[in-house]
Amino acid sequence: MRDFRDAKAMAQTLRDAMTAKAVTLSHSESLELVSKMFGMADWNTLSAQIHAGRSSPATAVAQTPGTVPGRYPAMPLRDLVPFPGATIPFFAGRARTLQALDLASRRQREVVIAIQKTSAMDEPGLADVYDIGVLAGVLDLIHLGDGTVKVLTQIYRRVAIRGFVGEASGYLADIDNISAGPIPDAPDLIRAAIAHFTTYAERHTIRLPQALQPWLLGQVREPDLVADIVVRQIRDPGRVADIIAAHIKLPIPDKQALLATLDPVARLEQVDAVLLADQEAG
Repeated sequence: MRDFRDAKAMAQTLRDAMTAKAVTLSHSESLELVSKMFGMADWNTLSAQIHAGRSSPATAVAQTPGTVPGRYPAMPLRDLVPFPGATIPFFAGRARTLQALDLASRRQREVVIAIQKTSAMDEPGLADVYDIGVLAGVLDLIHLGDGTVKVLTQIYRRVAIRGFVGEASGYLADIDNISAGPIPDAPDLIRAAIAHFTTYAERHTIRLPQALQPWLLGQVREPDLVADIVVRQIRDPGRVADIIAAHIKLPIPDKQALLATLDPVARLEQVDAVLLADQEAG
């Protein structure tokens, strides 16, 4: 996948794609749009990042810490399945969760998120959480007046949860690494899934996630055009599956099943099947 250092080439790709759809962009306009794709205010800001050789925010998100198997602070989560690549705020109030977050903030600032099988369980153990969770980075902790905490997390990667206990220091999880292997090439599947998701988002009044539309500034919703542009920039079917899965409406067990599907092509095929079923039902 291209990174911010390929910005000029990406701008040319964008211009070519838009021209093919009878939409004219100047060179400077395409540079500005690509800059926004990487979370920068304008081309001058991105250009400075390129010359300085520093990673942009978008690149940093794609990078994953060198996780090793071991024991980490953990938080059980009800009624939500987070997917890698997302930045998500949570509200925490259980004493052991707060203790685990405090421990994480004093250590490596990483926490394992375990999804509960049922939201009714107040003090879950290993049997009460799914065996595939995620490792997240704690970006910010805000202590609220009612004793709860708002925690901003960056979801890094899937992990296998081998142990989950509540101790005096808070919830702790024993994890193993998970590898999906090399990134497979599946441009046709990516293109189809993006086009179907664009239609799905329009139907359900869902704003396209920034990873799929920042260079379009939210102005273009034509499914084939969005798909043609995205497939030139995102070559990882697993990442596309995770982006879409985070926004489609499914029961928790079904979303968890997507999280637990490690093969990236199989995961995107399952996501696309959900989108097609919704389209047929409509």
